[in-house]
Amino acid sequence: MAKELAVQENAVPAYLKNVTAAPEDNFDSSDVVIPRIKLLQGLSDEIEQYSEAKAGHFWHTGLDKSLGDEIRFVVADRRKKYMLVAPIQDGQGILARSEDARTWDRTGSWQIKIKGVKQPVTWAIETKDVASSGLTQWGSSIPDDEDSPPAATLFYDYLVFLPDYPDMGPAVVSLARSQIKKAKKGLNDKIQLHKANGRPMQALMFSAKSVDETSDGQTYKNWAFTGAGFVQEEELYNTAMEHAGALGTVQIQDEAVSEQNEGKSIDDGQGDF
Repeated sequence: MAKELAVQENAVPAYLKNVTAAPEDNFDSSDVVIPRIKLLQGLSDEIEQYSEAKAGHFWHTGLDKSLGDEIRFVVADRRKKYMLVAPIQDGQGILARSEDARTWDRTGSWQIKIKGVKQPVTWAIETKDVASSGLTQWGSSIPDDEDSPPAATLFYDYLVFLPDYPDMGPAVVSLARSQIKKAKKGLNDKIQLHKANGRPMQALMFSAKSVDETSDGQTYKNWAFTGAGFVQEEELYNTAMEHAGALGTVQIQDEAVSEQNEGKSIDDGQGDF
């Protein structure tokens, strides 16, 4: 039934064909939760809910629509941030955020239950300075184990437009854990190269494919990025430029909660949390 409703909502009635503007009110982008484009894993809830949802497909959370296993996009804005999230079995959820990857939104101390560790460990933010808190460093999730992963999770957020789906508007690609490595080599490196030559990232087209990867004997889906040349449509480039900086004014779904709900599907050693 949910899928049928989504299809009906996508069908534009005839009386709207020539309507180009909606009446103004006092709502703006801060009142909207912007949709995400997520890579479905075997345990993703959407696979149970929608017949077209398959592991390895990119999924638009606003329209509940599969985009297949390859997409093209242009990046309008990007940011990195940290979230301190308790392990799923601990149940405390999101403990703190740093939207700019520099400053935590709160201080505090939490007793954390970690799978396989007999006694709870303490995660503490004594100073709002992210670097000084030490929670982004290896060994911080289990203080007695210097090889334990960072307590805080790094996220890369990208506000993107899809040229093959122009009516969808902007969406967010939010990456964490093993996806970070893919973004560093394949996406961020190319953006940096072009920036060094004076070309804005909003002029660059990228492609993302779904690929299989294995960690600790478990196979999961991951992103694979490649450059796809320059944006050829000036209108698309202008739209992307107009949205530069927009991530600071929109709300997106809590990535950490969504990620935990999908279990250990995207893992870089922190999956047992």
